[in-house]
Amino acid sequence: MSQLSVFLQRTITVLLWLGGAVIFFRWLLAPLLPFLLALALAAMAEPVVQRLSRRLRIRRSFAAGLVTTLLLLVVGGALALALARLTMELRQWTARLPQLIDSFPAAWNGFLDQIEGWYAASPAFLRSALDLLAGQLMEEGPSMAGAAGSWLMGEASALLAALPDAGLFLVTTVLAVYFTSLSYPSILAFLKRQLPPSWQSRCRRAAQCFRSTILKWLRAELLLILSTFAILLAGFLWMGLDYALLAAVFTALVDALPVLGTGTVLFPWALGCFLTGNTERGLALLALYAVGLIVHTLLEPRLLAGQADLPPITALLAMYLGFRFMGVGGMILLPIVLLLLKQFQDAGVIHLWK
Repeated sequence: MSQLSVFLQRTITVLLWLGGAVIFFRWLLAPLLPFLLALALAAMAEPVVQRLSRRLRIRRSFAAGLVTTLLLLVVGGALALALARLTMELRQWTARLPQLIDSFPAAWNGFLDQIEGWYAASPAFLRSALDLLAGQLMEEGPSMAGAAGSWLMGEASALLAALPDAGLFLVTTVLAVYFTSLSYPSILAFLKRQLPPSWQSRCRRAAQCFRSTILKWLRAELLLILSTFAILLAGFLWMGLDYALLAAVFTALVDALPVLGTGTVLFPWALGCFLTGNTERGLALLALYAVGLIVHTLLEPRLLAGQADLPPITALLAMYLGFRFMGVGGMILLPIVLLLLKQFQDAGVIHLWK
């Protein structure tokens, strides 16, 4: 086979894989997500189900129902408490948003007063540029704040409107977990029968690679996110913030995105506190960032030891393409998919590049 034929074959293979990935994540992932989550949870619970069934000498269906119920009670209880608190803070924040918008002009004027003090002490060659910037800010600042407030109100309303769909998703996922766990061996055998013999060994290696690397990596990332969230929540509660849980969830989610970190939120927040004269809170935010960075630096090598990571430029490209094609969720999903493909390539399951 000539080099041109090999190149064309590899190019067509890559394009087919990319096309299938785009179709799956763009149109199929959302409707199939409850069942995919159920299959993943059932696979995680299967070793416990088998062990419980052997030791207690009970039927597998009863052991599967018991383990699934305990798993859902623990996970669902924690999520219910967190969502109840988060919903309460969102409602309070939404109710106070018009008041915050009304108080913005006074805060803006105070900010401009501080800018004028700095302007008076600045060198003469900077004043012309500062004059132009101040004029634009005075003209466009209130309108920009109003537009931002309207956008936030619209997003909050859209979030509340999506609650019925979230409830349907949750109920479907819970039922799917039960049914999948009860019939997990037969479902696995059915899926195996649909594959040609040449693919079965490859899929077996892919499953082993997924369990040994990706699940460990996801578990490590989840522990890092939870530790960051706990530190942020404790710090925000100590600072006496009104919406500590909401702020901690948002900052932890930003930290979970590749390349970004808690500094993406805490640094501008601290700078705003310094500019408005709230020096104490600004210093507290910087101290909180330092504590989180130290804990993250100490935990990350231990949790992610031996796990291959994506190069920063690849992670950035995956974030951008994921956001362009699938929105905010794609910024998290596509880097994980690329990491999975890299692990499959290293294990010899697929051969997409040299």
